[in-house]
Amino acid sequence: MNWDRLILAFRIPAFRWIWLSSLAGAAGFQPFMIGQGWLLWELTASPFMVGLAPALGAASNLILNPFWGLMSDRLDRRKLMIISQSVMGLAILVLGILVINDMVQVWHVLILSVIQRMGMSLQRTAGKPFTFSIVGRKAFMNATAATFLTSQGAGLVGPISAGFIIKSFGTGYLFLILGFIILIGILALFRVQSVPIKNRATKSFIQDFREALKFVKNDTSLRTILWTVLVTESLGYSTWSMFPVVAVSLLGGDSVTLGLLGTFRGLGGVLGALSISSFGDVKLKGSILWGGAFLFGLALIAFSFSRDAYLSYALVSGIGIVAVIYDIQANTLLLSLCPEEMRGRIMAIYGIVMTGIGFGSLGMGAVAGWLGVNWAIFGGGSLVTTNALAHMHMAPVVNRQAQKD
Repeated sequence: MNWDRLILAFRIPAFRWIWLSSLAGAAGFQPFMIGQGWLLWELTASPFMVGLAPALGAASNLILNPFWGLMSDRLDRRKLMIISQSVMGLAILVLGILVINDMVQVWHVLILSVIQRMGMSLQRTAGKPFTFSIVGRKAFMNATAATFLTSQGAGLVGPISAGFIIKSFGTGYLFLILGFIILIGILALFRVQSVPIKNRATKSFIQDFREALKFVKNDTSLRTILWTVLVTESLGYSTWSMFPVVAVSLLGGDSVTLGLLGTFRGLGGVLGALSISSFGDVKLKGSILWGGAFLFGLALIAFSFSRDAYLSYALVSGIGIVAVIYDIQANTLLLSLCPEEMRGRIMAIYGIVMTGIGFGSLGMGAVAGWLGVNWAIFGGGSLVTTNALAHMHMAPVVNRQAQKD
């Protein structure tokens, strides 16, 4: 592993501060999801209510993402990151205070979950274009991989840490700790200078967003990448929601088996982020994107046939590796192939496409109830693989476009 390439983006002081802020956000979000689900289960004992909180968050993002993208192309992106991270941290803190004082009700959890997700969505929409403007085209893939490393690393230790804190102190104190971690991360952003946006969007909000949609519609590469994201995320990433069913019905396990599936997927994600970071920058980004999506689908197909826990852990680690490599390329290409003044709106469209995971999970659950979870995962993996093969011809075109300055 080439150390100089691995730390390519970290040579830029401003990115180091952005990364620290991202680390705090990831360290807070991953355990929060565990704690939120546990709290709702304690309050309602309803699987529906446990799933309703993230579903409402996804619905709000679907509605508000265009607005976040327009704000990102008009306003100071660094300040938007500070505001969004403040909203995330404060929402979790308020929830913690309500729990500790025995005042929490289900509607509190649902509303604060939506607010937290809104902040997270704005953070992503403004943060990625801002990072691109800080590190530049050549180091952005490395910077994206480093950011993914924070979320994957948090996925490794976050669930275990959350479980220990909940068992020892309760969900209220977990939320207080997480809220403070996220808010402390804001301090890092104050060490970064704002970057002026060239050719700011100046038309009406509707006109500006229509302009972005028209740009994507007329750009074959961007349109194809976004379609690949829609298929891969909604049919591939949605299989994570089936892990509880896999753990029990296919592997004959329990909650420990479920936890290990998540842990090994996170381990694969860390390895994938480290491996792509070690290249610093690559020329064949399009080939890696569709190649990664193809291998992702194949790994899901193999996973659907496994009935051995240890084999499943190995396969899900492989899934984590190729999924993260694919995802890093998708993020890198979307921002590399569009003009600077439109990056916020492009990330907003990407965010809308990403809500397909929620709808894909519903479809995955319906097929699993009808045919069985193994066939649901097999079908999702087959469609992801087929889509990647169908669009592989675009790889050389995207490779050339991504190399242009």
